[in-house]
Amino acid sequence: MSEPSMSEFASRTAAVTGAASGIGRDIAQALAAAGTDVLFVDRNPAVTEVAATAGATGLVADVAAPDLADQVLAWLDGRGLDHLVTAAGIQVRTAAVDIAEEDWTRLLDINLSAFYRSVRGLLGALQQGTRGRPGSVLAISSMSADRAVPGIVPYGAVKAGLSHLIRGLAAELGRTGPRINAIAPGYIVTEMTQEMLSLPENHDRIVERTPMGRLGDPADVTGPAMFLLSDAAGFVTGHTLPVDGGYALV
Repeated sequence: MSEPSMSEFASRTAAVTGAASGIGRDIAQALAAAGTDVLFVDRNPAVTEVAATAGATGLVADVAAPDLADQVLAWLDGRGLDHLVTAAGIQVRTAAVDIAEEDWTRLLDINLSAFYRSVRGLLGALQQGTRGRPGSVLAISSMSADRAVPGIVPYGAVKAGLSHLIRGLAAELGRTGPRINAIAPGYIVTEMTQEMLSLPENHDRIVERTPMGRLGDPADVTGPAMFLLSDAAGFVTGHTLPVDGGYALV
């Protein structure tokens, strides 16, 4: 198996959602540093500054907006899309039977439906790419898709739906592309998780259980992400890769 070459990302195109912070920001910055023309997408207005720092373009938009794909196509201006990374997501911490209807709907919209609409709306651009061949899609899932975690069961259920959708789309689009994969991060310290992971009782319990003996950071996810997006993973589709320091093993 060949290793990914950063030079292959030069002069390519990519759209990354959730790019103002956390895992999405780190992946978007890595793509930009490799020479990719990247559209940083986030509902946080800070995304424009984050993108500008990376020499890229920022788009302030809610990923649940039905016209998001049209906005990305307008930015592409007739070009193909080589990489789509969907890292935007929200988490609602509550017992499953107590979740408010509006929170359940928002979880579905952002963590599942937005992915579906983006792939469907950008399918033509992804099949075209900039090299006359299909590009690749990478979703950020969660290890909670495969395990019941009290307090975030609705979140895990939606992520499980995402995992199934990824497998199904990969099977249906295998001959025409794009490749579609996901990463299931474990406990990664980001703006979304920092408060929970900073509590000693949470931090110590998780680190003790994790075979690698530490929490992760966004950079731990970016390397595997770049591999799955690259030509080195050209025969990989429909796969969800755990990046959790071995947490799910025990």
